[in-house]
Amino acid sequence: MESEYINFESLRKFMNIEDIVLLTTYLKEVFKDLSDRSDSNKKKGISKVTFLEYMKLPIFISEKLFSSFDTDNDGFLNITEFVDNLTNLYIGDFNTTIKSVFRLLDFDKDGEITKGDVKVLLSYLPLKVEKKHIEYKFQMESFDEIEEIIKLTFSSEENLKLNEFIKIIETKKSDVFLQVLCFLYYSKPFLDENINMLKLFKRKNSITNSNLSPSPINSPTRSPTKNLPSPNRKSIFSPVDQILKLNLVSEPDGEDEGKEWSNKIKRQDANSKSNTNTNSNFPQKKKIQGKNLISEEITNGNLDMIRMDNQKISVQNNSEDINSNIKYSKNIFNSPSVLLKRKDKNALKNLSDFNLEDNLVQMNDSNLDEKEKKKNDKKNQSPILFEDWIYKLSESQKIKKYWLVISGKDIYYYRSEKKEELLGMHNLSGCFVSDVSEKKINDDKTFSFIIQFSSKSRSYYCFTRESCINWIKKLKESIGYKSFFDFYDIKEDIGEGKFGLVKLGVHKKTKEKVAIKIIKKESMNSTDVELVKGEIDIMKLCRHPNIVTLFDHFENNDYIFIIMEFLSGGDLEEHLLKTKFKISEEKAANIMYQLSSGIQYLHNYGVLHRDLKPENIMLSDSSEKAFIKIMDFGLSKIMGPEEKLADGFGTLSFVAPEVLIRQPYNKQIDIWSLGVILYYMLSGTLPFDDENDNEEVIAKMTVFTEVEFPPKNWSKKSEDVIDLIKKCLIKNPEERIKINEYLEHKWIKTNIK
Repeated sequence: MESEYINFESLRKFMNIEDIVLLTTYLKEVFKDLSDRSDSNKKKGISKVTFLEYMKLPIFISEKLFSSFDTDNDGFLNITEFVDNLTNLYIGDFNTTIKSVFRLLDFDKDGEITKGDVKVLLSYLPLKVEKKHIEYKFQMESFDEIEEIIKLTFSSEENLKLNEFIKIIETKKSDVFLQVLCFLYYSKPFLDENINMLKLFKRKNSITNSNLSPSPINSPTRSPTKNLPSPNRKSIFSPVDQILKLNLVSEPDGEDEGKEWSNKIKRQDANSKSNTNTNSNFPQKKKIQGKNLISEEITNGNLDMIRMDNQKISVQNNSEDINSNIKYSKNIFNSPSVLLKRKDKNALKNLSDFNLEDNLVQMNDSNLDEKEKKKNDKKNQSPILFEDWIYKLSESQKIKKYWLVISGKDIYYYRSEKKEELLGMHNLSGCFVSDVSEKKINDDKTFSFIIQFSSKSRSYYCFTRESCINWIKKLKESIGYKSFFDFYDIKEDIGEGKFGLVKLGVHKKTKEKVAIKIIKKESMNSTDVELVKGEIDIMKLCRHPNIVTLFDHFENNDYIFIIMEFLSGGDLEEHLLKTKFKISEEKAANIMYQLSSGIQYLHNYGVLHRDLKPENIMLSDSSEKAFIKIMDFGLSKIMGPEEKLADGFGTLSFVAPEVLIRQPYNKQIDIWSLGVILYYMLSGTLPFDDENDNEEVIAKMTVFTEVEFPPKNWSKKSEDVIDLIKKCLIKNPEERIKINEYLEHKWIKTNIK
């Protein structure tokens, strides 16, 4: 950037929103639509999962944004929290906006931001790359560059209060504020054009007329002019440059992209259609008796896949009785999904379409030429994707005719094609579209499709099959639908493990083998969904040789498919049993070095695995030079360096004592698991175990008993490896060895060549 200063109002112009009332009207309608999808009868508002789906940000940033908005800490956003905070963030004046960014960075809500927390959040911002393509950071070297950027903000200070943060932003060339703000501007979840569509909103008793109005916000025209020091020209980040330099209007390429829209579906006059007095001809969600059963319409009753309930141990803050806490938490639960054998080889052939979320790049995207990519980019910039007549049934079973417009991720209902009166809208984030089905309404044949919005569904009708197919096509285009079977062939089962139903797959174009993890959604509660969504986002982030690679993920209303790299070597538990635990210290050190390198990578990104054990450690192949791969992030959590958790997740024999006694914990619980794994690998026994498998005895030993090294198994082992295990299994997490120290330990250094 040429100038030394950036005018704050020049950044605000990027938002292209001058009418605050119109923005709040739009956000209130989005709130009404999203909050209606809540599966909770006790609370009304937007859940975290729904918010994450709406914002479409990297999970760590969206989780922290949700936390900063959720001022009453009830796990839901009410209308004031949702509308006020988004309005303040996107069109607030300088002081309002800087407070919004500060609250986002203040993870523990104590009025201070820390150097470590800011470093982790910046690691999720996009890098600046040559081809104007935004990519998320995956190289460890980036942390050193981020450290240099943070020094410009924090100097020698480790913590900053709001007034100190404002002073630094106004006087120093700090990337922190501008890059975070511009990234949020650039990634806003709505189109400017969609807000303007609310000008003609006429619905009676709209939520926009309620008394729940956001607090006043200064008009942009009244905001004081602020000239801020520009970001460092050598910055590794891209959003500020994207906002100030990007040409937002696409160049015409000579092709008439409007042709496909000019061919309107045949319009039908519904005035002659009579009422129907029954719902029997309309879509009904099939209820399957017994939780965790695969739906009969998909499997014909022959696919025996079950998803294990993931149980969360509540925190007993008022109890200081360690023994009662141990007894209460003795059943530490396994990862949330379990694999059972498939009974029908053809069971999944009837699956239709799946939603490819977050526009994750397909494996064959690299085969698209630049012209095709450019065409797709321009196509995605068009605000109105499609519009035509559609039909719905009223509560009295009367057919009603609407002019429906698909614009960005929203759909809008008008009384006529003149679009002079907007009746309502729905946001399409997190929804799914069914295939065509024939329905009769008083002897008139119609063609129907369903849009499934979380816990609710809405049916739409057309009078020609072609019209119905076209609507489905355009809706899928809007929400990013892809057909799973356009990309992958499903083959046989892959072993047994606690990772969900896992199948071998082959990518049709590249012929590359993949592992396909299938998760059944029917029995999932909101916590389960959050864990799975978190698992996917964490895997999207990770690009490390010792962490399993995510290729794709697909979802419909019943299943989630996670496409991962195929690992033929089995898990570490199988390998150890096969070799009867006859493993040299040199090989053990090689395994643990790879494992701890992967953990260091995760910890640098704020990821806490929480379920490290041999079954969750895979071998790339069956050779002696196989790579170690960490997998199963179903219980993982992203957190800041100073944050601590208190919920009890893990597997009993490998879980740290602080989890068992309900004490807040941090990343050091993964170090404990590393110590247990190494002990188990070299001895064939667990450090804390009971011959009768009494879980309460095992839990008490974990908390109270010091680790022992019986001569039978340890007399021939080196003093260095025993020293490393002892340092991992220190009861006090603050005294336990840190991951960087682990990698530098003498035993690791001696045995790694």
